[in-house]
Amino acid sequence: MADLPLQPGVPQSCGVQLKTHNFSVSTIDQVHDTGFSTFRRGVYWYAVEKEKGVYNFDAYQKEFDHAKRKGMRILGCLFGSNKLYEDDGRGGIQTQAGREGFANFAAAVAKHFKDHDILWEVWNEPNIRTFWRKDGTHNSEPFAQEYTDLCKVVLPAMIKADPDVFVMVGSVSNYWDPSYQWTEHCFAKGILKTGIRAWSVHPYGVKTPEEFAIGHKITRDLLIKYSSPDMIMLNSERGFAVKKPKTELELEGWSGGKEAELRKYQAWHFVRQFMLDQLHNVPLTIWYEWDGDTFGMMTPDKSRPIYTAAKVMMSQLNGYALERRITTDNERDYLLIWTNPQGKRQLVAWTSPPPGGFPDETRAHDVSIDTKAASFIITDINGKATSTNQLKLNLTGSVQYVTLPEGVTLGNVTSSKPAPLQATGGESPEGLDLQLFNSDSNWKFIKNTGEGSFNVATDTDGTPIGVTQYDFSNPYGKSTPYVIALVKTNIASADYLSLDARSDLAQKLTFRVSDSTGQTLQYKTRLRGGGHWENIRIPLNRKLEHWGGANDGKVHFPITSISMNVPRTQTDKLAGKVEYARAVALGASTSATVAAVSPAGSTEAHRCVTEGDLKL
Repeated sequence: MADLPLQPGVPQSCGVQLKTHNFSVSTIDQVHDTGFSTFRRGVYWYAVEKEKGVYNFDAYQKEFDHAKRKGMRILGCLFGSNKLYEDDGRGGIQTQAGREGFANFAAAVAKHFKDHDILWEVWNEPNIRTFWRKDGTHNSEPFAQEYTDLCKVVLPAMIKADPDVFVMVGSVSNYWDPSYQWTEHCFAKGILKTGIRAWSVHPYGVKTPEEFAIGHKITRDLLIKYSSPDMIMLNSERGFAVKKPKTELELEGWSGGKEAELRKYQAWHFVRQFMLDQLHNVPLTIWYEWDGDTFGMMTPDKSRPIYTAAKVMMSQLNGYALERRITTDNERDYLLIWTNPQGKRQLVAWTSPPPGGFPDETRAHDVSIDTKAASFIITDINGKATSTNQLKLNLTGSVQYVTLPEGVTLGNVTSSKPAPLQATGGESPEGLDLQLFNSDSNWKFIKNTGEGSFNVATDTDGTPIGVTQYDFSNPYGKSTPYVIALVKTNIASADYLSLDARSDLAQKLTFRVSDSTGQTLQYKTRLRGGGHWENIRIPLNRKLEHWGGANDGKVHFPITSISMNVPRTQTDKLAGKVEYARAVALGASTSATVAAVSPAGSTEAHRCVTEGDLKL
């Protein structure tokens, strides 16, 4: 039985993912010594029930008992198919026999470990093919129906076995529009009425922890809509990758930034992820994962910055809980007051990049807080402490801890202007503004296999924007329809093209540039939807998908044109718009211009995009 209620704060809200290869008594000791109170571990149906009706817990007993003796909590994820009940190779659970078999297994696990502090979770990421049904569609209504049907059988069985059992469901992968739609499908089908105690999320798909706030609010608004305003939300898995994406998981966990700094950025994100969950009333955060080259924090020599950051955070905030956020004139600044039962206070401070931005887009600046004369100890993310007689902080993406003396009152907050981003060569501090969406830019709209238009306009704050309207109700041809907006350019040099885009719907996008050899280079990405600006960086300093001209995947400057292509992404939502703003060349060393597109059209080659092309 889990100790309730779930209390926010350190260390009780801090957890980490363990897997089969590192699940041992010695690893649990290391996790505990680092300061974590909780670890997540998959409990596999096929490993426990190898003979119908016979349940063997040897793979978990010793370790779970050891965690109990250490006073640790376990998040046990009940997962996996079982050929004794379904042997079709599809994955997930679709039959009544499978649902009843899984429910009996889950009830047996709950009863066997009822005297342990365990939060049970039904399945891992059932909204995606990777962990549910391989022959279905990510975030589809059938997936929601199948998962809800499973929960409607499993929850009563677990509650009967242990009336005090704590069960969460959801385990939703990604914070983007299709995942929110899947969540609502589950809510509408009655999953919240099954006896669950919490809804769990895996907020991948955003580049910064600060963007969790958007998905947390959308999910909580759905809980309110379906009459569950007090339902607990838990973050049962999220990590930030330190390798350039090669797999879908690495892409979803990728924050970008300079390759040499990725381990440092990961340490930043570990602390800030926990802070954002606490700020938004999410009382448990599981970091993915304990070890491993891409997401892991632990190595034999304990040399990774993230491990040090975890130790420092646990030490600085042990016994503390979040009290409030101090309001400043910069929404990207975070000044959080933490308190302990003895009345002691810690200030945790950092700033963040723009939504969707890379860590190296964080703009450092000073923040001063008015106080009476006092001495403050400031500890950085690596544990280095300094003392000062005034509360003036240089905010960066790296968290700082400030020990506040007893009796000190915090007054007005004054911020300096953020420092410019580091420029390269002759580039302006903000990058080279391409002015793509000014009123005098000359874009050409190409219907290709859809209908629509492209126009430049002005946003509510006066920012120039470009707007692609699309309608795929009557597409031309059998391949995935798309529309194109094209502009001629003369960009002499750049490492990246950066721009912001927004859409109410989740939307895949394809960008193409043509170079001096006539080569077309292509970059694909996607928007999460929700009507928020999202930053996109198109890398020009590495090989891209390509055809024509030099045909080598490398950009041969100058870039002579840019096209923004919008494909049909959702078959049930055929019309909409995508808006663009703030197109900048980063690393540009010379000027760039936007040229008019001749009325006759462009000589740039535009091949038809197939479904295969659109897979990220």
